[in-house]
Amino acid sequence: MSAPAPPPAPPKPLLERVAVQYFARRSERVPPPATSPSAPQDAVHVLNPAERAAMKRVAAGAIIRSAIAGALSGGVSAIAEVWATPLLPDDAPLLSKPSLEFWLIVGGATAIAAVLEILYLYWDILRSTHELARAAGLELFGPNRKASDAALVDALARAALELPNPIDDPRGINPRRESSKLRLLFASLAYKAKVGVTNFLLKMLLRRVLARVLVRGTLQTLLPFVGVPVTAAWNALVTWWVLREARIRAMGPSASKELVEIIFADAPALSEAGRISAARAVAASIVRTQDLHPNLSALLDEVMVHVKDTGRAELDDVGEFLASLKALPPAELRVSLQVLAIACIVDGRVTAREKTLWSDALEAAGRPIAFEPIERLRSAFVRGNGVADDVIRAM
Repeated sequence: MSAPAPPPAPPKPLLERVAVQYFARRSERVPPPATSPSAPQDAVHVLNPAERAAMKRVAAGAIIRSAIAGALSGGVSAIAEVWATPLLPDDAPLLSKPSLEFWLIVGGATAIAAVLEILYLYWDILRSTHELARAAGLELFGPNRKASDAALVDALARAALELPNPIDDPRGINPRRESSKLRLLFASLAYKAKVGVTNFLLKMLLRRVLARVLVRGTLQTLLPFVGVPVTAAWNALVTWWVLREARIRAMGPSASKELVEIIFADAPALSEAGRISAARAVAASIVRTQDLHPNLSALLDEVMVHVKDTGRAELDDVGEFLASLKALPPAELRVSLQVLAIACIVDGRVTAREKTLWSDALEAAGRPIAFEPIERLRSAFVRGNGVADDVIRAM
C-alpha cells in the first residue's frame, strides 16, 4: 500500500506573489551586472570592493528616497491642517459642522498622501532589493536558475514587504514548539503595531510633547510640521532595516553551503546519533528563535544533504539535542557544535535565546562557555568578509 500523498502547500500570500512577479519582470528588463572574464568569481556571500560599493549606493539611494517620500507625505498632511485650521473655531464642538469639515480636509489629505507614500515605498524597496541581489552577483531568474533559487526569491520578496516567514516546514519542525499562546498573541500584536500604527503613534507622541514647547507666538503655526522630519526619519530607519535583512537573506544560502562543506569535509563518517544531532542543531536554533528564517531553512537543507536519512527522529526537540551531546564521541560532538554555531549566526543576529542555547550546548559538551567564536562568525558573515572558516575549524 503506497504512502498517502503529502498535503498541498498552502498558497503564498498575494503580496508575496505580486513581488515575485515583479522580480521576474524586472529580471527580464535589467541584465545581470557585467563581470570581467578574467576576474575571479567569488561566492555570493563574499563581497568584493566593487560589490560593496554598489550595494552601498543602492541602500543609500533607497534610504534617501524613502525619507523624502515620508517628508512629502507629512508635509501634505501639515499643509492641509494649516489651511483648514481657520475653519475650526476654538470653541467648536467635536460633532459640529466646522469640526467635520476640518477633519474631512485633514483626514482626506493625510489618507491620500499615506496611500501614495506606502505604494511608492513598496515599489521602491522591491526595486532596491532586486538591485541589491544583482549587486551581490545573484541572478534570481535565468537559464542557470536552480530549484533552491525559488525559495530565495520568496525570501527576498517577504523581506522587502516585511511579511512574516512561514511556520510550516516539510520536515516537521515547529518553530513555535516552545512558544506559549500568550507569547504568540503579544508577538502578533507587536508585529501588527510595527507595520501598521507605530509610525502614527510615534508622530502623535512627539507632537504632544513638542506642543508644550511650541505653544506660544508664531511658532504654534509650525506645530503641524513636526511630523515631517519624524516621518522622514522613521521611513529611513525602516528602509535601512528592510534592506539589511534582504542583504542577509541574499548571502545566507551561499554562506550555508560553503560552511557546511567545510565542516563535513573534515568530519569522519557519522554514526546515526551523530547525523541526527547535526540536524537537530539547526532545528534547535529554529525553535529557539521561534522563526523559520529562510537562511536557517537553507542551512538545514545543506546539512540534510550530508547527513542523509535521519529516520523518524524528532528533530525539533531541544532537550533531546542537548542530552545527546553528552554521549557523542569527540569528532561527532565537534560537528554538532560547528553546525550549531552556523545556525546561531546565519540570520545575521544572535538572539538572547540562541545565546542560552549555545551556552547550554557548550556546558553539555563539557566545554568552557565562550561567545567570541560565534560573534566572529556573525561579524564576518554580515560584513561579507567570507565565512571565517578558521573559526569553524578551530571549534
